[in-house]
Amino acid sequence: MKTNRIVKISWQVIALLIAATANLVACISPALIGGDAPPMDALSMVDAFHQTINSDDVDALLVLFSDDAVVIDNGSVIEGMELIRDWALHSQRMAGLRLTILKSELDGEKVIWLDEAYQEHETGHGSYLLKWEAIIRDGKIQSLAAMPRYWPDLK
Repeated sequence: MKTNRIVKISWQVIALLIAATANLVACISPALIGGDAPPMDALSMVDAFHQTINSDDVDALLVLFSDDAVVIDNGSVIEGMELIRDWALHSQRMAGLRLTILKSELDGEKVIWLDEAYQEHETGHGSYLLKWEAIIRDGKIQSLAAMPRYWPDLK
């Protein structure tokens, strides 16, 4: 009977040690991971941009932008995270937008890419070309410009 009690206490001590260790790891892991993680390179940022747009994940999209980012959408200037969030959620351009990258090029901090774009919920409208230009510094989008282009008339 004494052996059963010792075994029971031993399991409780082991469980307590496991819980304490897990708690300690959870507390210090963000500091270790966040401080050592290199910023995302520009072309990976473009891939992440497409993934967030195509999955309607506005919160993940906003993480890609710097706090003082600027978006220029066909001449309209959108500044600050709250306005960028509104643009991503409610603008005619972004609501239901689906993108397929056609080509991209990198010039220092500037990335230019061309997408085939369409609105998921629209009927009767075809796809169009959408040119993007972004300045990416320290793994964050500093500025983003969206410029619609249309398919050339092949007649």
